[in-house]
Amino acid sequence: MAKSTRAERLQRRLSKLDAIKEESAHGYDKALAALEVLWTRGRQPTQVLIRAPFVESLTDVPPPVSRLVNGRGHALGVGLITLMAAQCKKGPAPHVLDLELTSKAHTDVGWDDLIVSASEAGPGSASRPVRQKHAGSARHALRRLAAPDVSLVQLPQPLPAKGGYDNVHLFEDSGPRALGHPVPYTLPDATRDVLAVPIDFFLKGWVYVLEDAEIATYLMYRRLCAQSHPMPAHISAAARKAAYGISQAAWETHWVLNEAGLLGVEPDEHRRADGTFDGQSDGAVPRRHRFTLSDAGLASDALPVLWRVIDERMAG
Repeated sequence: MAKSTRAERLQRRLSKLDAIKEESAHGYDKALAALEVLWTRGRQPTQVLIRAPFVESLTDVPPPVSRLVNGRGHALGVGLITLMAAQCKKGPAPHVLDLELTSKAHTDVGWDDLIVSASEAGPGSASRPVRQKHAGSARHALRRLAAPDVSLVQLPQPLPAKGGYDNVHLFEDSGPRALGHPVPYTLPDATRDVLAVPIDFFLKGWVYVLEDAEIATYLMYRRLCAQSHPMPAHISAAARKAAYGISQAAWETHWVLNEAGLLGVEPDEHRRADGTFDGQSDGAVPRRHRFTLSDAGLASDALPVLWRVIDERMAG
C-alpha cells in the first residue's frame, strides 16, 4: 500500500474534525456536557493525577499509554476518562464506576455519552442509531482496557448479555503487575510519583480531538517538564522509545501540540529543514528539541482550535 502524503493526512484529519463538528449536538457537545456532569456532581478536582508507570516504563515492557495508541478506537481516551471519573466520584469506593452502558434517565451519564466519533463509512453504518454506535465503541474500549497487557479495568467474566458494563471495577493505573493480583484503584497521593493533567484537558475537549499519538506525546512532556527544574525538558530518541514507547512518527506530532498552544518548542537553531545541521560534517552533535508546558492553551474549546491548526497547516 502506498504511503499517504502529508497533504492527504492533513485532509483526512480536517475531514474528521469537520464530521465531529457536524455531529456535535449528539457527539462532541454531548460528551463535554457528560464530563461536566461527572465533575460538577463530584469532588471537582482541578487536575487529574496519573500514576507515573501508566505513562513511563522503568522496565523493557512498554507502559499502558503506549500500548493504547491506535489510529482507530477510543481506548486511550476512555482510559483517561475513567481516571477522571474515579477522581470526581464522591464516596469511599472510587474504583467502582457505576455507569450504565446506555443511561436510561436523561440526567444520568452513560458510557455511550462519553464517546465522540466522526461518521462511520461502510455497509450498514448509516442505519445504526448514534447511541448504538457509541455504545459499541464504549464496549470495545472497555474490553481493551481490561486486556492483560493494560489491566486498567475489570469486567465480569463471562460477560452477561446485559448489564456487564454497568459496574466497571478500576485497577490501580500502574500497569500489569509482575506478581500477584491487580490492586483496586485508590485516589493517587499528589506527593507521590504522579503527573498532573489540568481538568480543562477533559472539560474543554482535548481528550477527544487530539489523536492518540498526540495525547501520548503530551503526557510524556507533562511528565518530563514536571521533572525538569527549571523547564525546558528534553529527551533523546532512544530514551523516548525505551521509557515511553513513543516512535519517531508519533513524536513528530508535537507540532500539533505546539501550534494548538499546549506546548512550547525550542528547536535547535542550527538544524536545517531537511534534518541536517551546521557542523555535522565536523562531528558536531545537534541539540535536542526543548519543550515547555503552556497550560493556558487548555482553557480554549479544543475543537475550533484544532480545526484552525490543521486548516492553517494545509494552507501553508
